[in-house]
Amino acid sequence: MKNLFILFIILFTTISHAQMRNGMRQRQLPQTQQRQAPKPNFEVEKYLGIVIYDIKKAAKKSSIRLTSNEGKAFSNALTKYNKDIKDIKRINSFLLRSTKEMVENFQKKAMKTGDFSNQPKMVKKLNENLKPISETLKKEDKELDKVIKKLLSEKQYKKWIKYNKKLNKFFHKNQ
Repeated sequence: MKNLFILFIILFTTISHAQMRNGMRQRQLPQTQQRQAPKPNFEVEKYLGIVIYDIKKAAKKSSIRLTSNEGKAFSNALTKYNKDIKDIKRINSFLLRSTKEMVENFQKKAMKTGDFSNQPKMVKKLNENLKPISETLKKEDKELDKVIKKLLSEKQYKKWIKYNKKLNKFFHKNQ
């Protein structure tokens, strides 16, 4: 009876110890996965400065009441701009998608091999591919800036520029 009791305790502690170690191993698995480098995610639209405005938020940030005549003109200008930008994105969707894939494949390959020597060539190719879209976007931005400058007071225009900087959208002084 005494031997059976000792055998039972040894067997119980061995099984519980094995289960505990297995449980700890399973808890440590996600930590090793978190340590891996993140997958490349190149945001072409952010790189080009493509912004689709939320009209209510833009009006609020620029201190414009949408119910006023000035606000309605502001809303119409942003609606037209958003439509034009969406058309540009739709027309050039294949080019944007293929450029994104090209850059991400380069990044994956470079991270795997550790060789980033072809990066200047990749940047040059990227800029060549996106130059026509960039030029079209600059034209649209200039038109929007002209309209907004006429609509807003100087104080409101400064707020508009500040809001755009937060969106990583820049209007150059020489425009």
